[in-house]
Amino acid sequence: MIFLDTDFLMSFFIDTEVNHKKTVRIYEKIKNERLIISNSIILEVMTVSNIKIKVSKELLEKIYTKLNDGTFRIIEDIPLYDMTMKRQISYLPERISFFDCLYMELMQQLEINKIATFDKHFKNKGIEIIQ
Repeated sequence: MIFLDTDFLMSFFIDTEVNHKKTVRIYEKIKNERLIISNSIILEVMTVSNIKIKVSKELLEKIYTKLNDGTFRIIEDIPLYDMTMKRQISYLPERISFFDCLYMELMQQLEINKIATFDKHFKNKGIEIIQ
């Protein structure tokens, strides 16, 4: 199983993102693995695509459809919020987003030790970063 982080998916779906070509190469290597995302990944991808990157409505709809078409196994992560808060506090004084802590918690709970990401916060956390 491989968890797909938001920045990886953003780079995959949006060809103007700096890591797009690298992401496509990585995806070709891992596409036959069990690829895991969470409902919060969908929220984060859709929000950043719309608000920060301001993709077209056509691309926004395409991204949403692809995230939900069965390509990725979607895990409900709301039950992990309390444990995530404890994890976030445990990393202080290092500042890690609630989202990243949530994904680390989810990975630990599901015994997933691989992540496709370009996010530096996952380094040195006992997680193999797929590159």
